[in-house]
Formats: sequence, C-alpha cells, structure tokens
Amino acid sequence: MSNNPIILDNLAAPIDPDRISISRKGRNYCRQYLRTPCFKYTKIILIIIYALNIVAWGGMLFLILVGAANQTMPDEQTRRIWIEIDSQILNALFCVTGIGLIPWRVRDLYQAYSKRNQHKLFGHHSYTTNLFWIRIVIWAFMANSLFQIGMAICMWSMNMNTRPGWLVGIFVTLGCCSGAFAGLIQFILGRRRKKEKMQQDFAEILSS
Repeated sequence: MSNNPIILDNLAAPIDPDRISISRKGRNYCRQYLRTPCFKYTKIILIIIYALNIVAWGGMLFLILVGAANQTMPDEQTRRIWIEIDSQILNALFCVTGIGLIPWRVRDLYQAYSKRNQHKLFGHHSYTTNLFWIRIVIWAFMANSLFQIGMAICMWSMNMNTRPGWLVGIFVTLGCCSGAFAGLIQFILGRRRKKEKMQQDFAEILSS
C-alpha cells in the first residue's frame, strides 16, 4: 500500500465527507501551491509570453502605420486588414489585465473605504503606507478598466470601415495614461520606501 500522505488522507476520508472540511482543505492546497517554485516560474513564463505578444503585435502595427511594410504589403486594403488584426489582438491582450483584474480592483476599492478592511490593503499595496496614495492608484486602475471596457465595446461592436478613429484614439490614450500613471506612482513610492528602509537599517547598524 502507498505511503503517500495525500493518498492515505483520501482513503481515510468518510464516504459522505463534510463539505466545509473539503472546501477548507481545497483552499489550503491552493495556498500551498501558490507558494511553490512551480507556480512562481509558471507565472514568470506567462508574463514573459504576454509581454512578448504585446511587443510583437505592437511592433508590427507600428511598422505598418509608419509605412515600413509598404513593400511587403503594397495594397492599401491588405494593410488596413492587418492593422485591424493587430489592433484586435492588442485589444484582447489589454483586456486580460484591464478587464480580467476588475474583481481584484473592485476588492481594493471596497477595502480602501471600509475602515474594518483598510489594513488588508497594505498587504496588496506594499509600496507605501499612505492611504491617500493607495486610493489614487486604485482609482487610476479603475479608470483604466473602464476605458478598456469602452475600447473593447468600440472594437467589437463596430466594423473597421465605420469605426471612428478619434473614438479609438481617445480610449487608447486615456487607458494607457491611467495605467501608466498608476504604475509610475507605484514605482516612485516603492523606490522611496525602499530607500527609507535602507537608511533606517543603516542607522540601526550604526547605533548597535
């Protein structure tokens, strides 16, 4: 008989197990997996693949727009089709973060204005302990999600021949600016906090 503890645990479970106990064990298994190197490396690989797709399709779109691909695509209609393909793929990639992260962004927004849950924010936003700046970042990310929803509706509900270019430009600009603004604040505050911590550790070393 196998000595695997998981197999033995399953064999020892009752025929009609408690659902609450099963749910608790499932959550514990998930938490344990999230701490494993396998999950860490899988996440890194997925982020790299995601970033490479944005660079590749975005670079292709840029080359077509500046006319660098005119020799490869001499026909204007062909260029317009590929511009549409690149734009749709990039829109879908941005939806992964802009729309896919909405549940977590709504959670942070709720916790930011709930006195009972505000302490949980500092576990998700470790770059600062200032609640004001955390709220600014959360609202910037919420705006990013809203602009991405508008962009998705615009791209998926309109034909490329009738879709207003100015409308697409507005959503792209606002979405990029809001996301970049939130990321920049996190970067600046994170560096500042790291510098303060290093100075504090250095002062403790000198005083000891």
